[in-house]
Amino acid sequence: MKVNIRRYIGEGALIVFSVLFALFINQTFEDYRIRKKKDIAKESILKEIKRNQETLNQWKTTHAGFSKRIKDMHEGRADSLKVALFKGGFLNIGVLTNGKSFANDFLSMTAWESARTTGIITEFDYETIEMLTEVYTVQDLLVNKTLMGLLDSYFDPNTHNLENKDRTMMHFRVRIMELTSQEQFMGRVYKNAIKRLEE
Repeated sequence: MKVNIRRYIGEGALIVFSVLFALFINQTFEDYRIRKKKDIAKESILKEIKRNQETLNQWKTTHAGFSKRIKDMHEGRADSLKVALFKGGFLNIGVLTNGKSFANDFLSMTAWESARTTGIITEFDYETIEMLTEVYTVQDLLVNKTLMGLLDSYFDPNTHNLENKDRTMMHFRVRIMELTSQEQFMGRVYKNAIKRLEE
């Protein structure tokens, strides 16, 4: 009888140990899988922010030239440019952008959205989530509010009314000043995010 009790206790302990060991192995594998997904998400977000930073730098160059030309026209230092701007009876934005596309590429948020959608972002520490939320919120403001607002202004029929030339120029000058200021801020936000993600 004592042998059976010892055997049952031994078998029970072996079963408990086997279950606990299996749970440990399962948890270890799950932790590894989550850590791997987190690393992939972090690397994807870092690459996306670096690409966005390159695009932003191109925008800043184009928009700085745009800002200078519009300032010169507004202050009377580029009358021939002002004449060319409204030649043909409409505001030709190509004159302001020197024939370049106003936004030659777009700022992506695919990696960020994927990390949020899959829930892997919850594995990041609070400060990193907060910083990334700021990055993509500021980016959204820059693209969807400021840049799109500027383009909406361009497509407004009143913008092309020749009687409103001076008011239109002032409006565009204020809008482009806002855009270039936000681009400068966005550049600093990207730089800080890249530094943090590379740690």
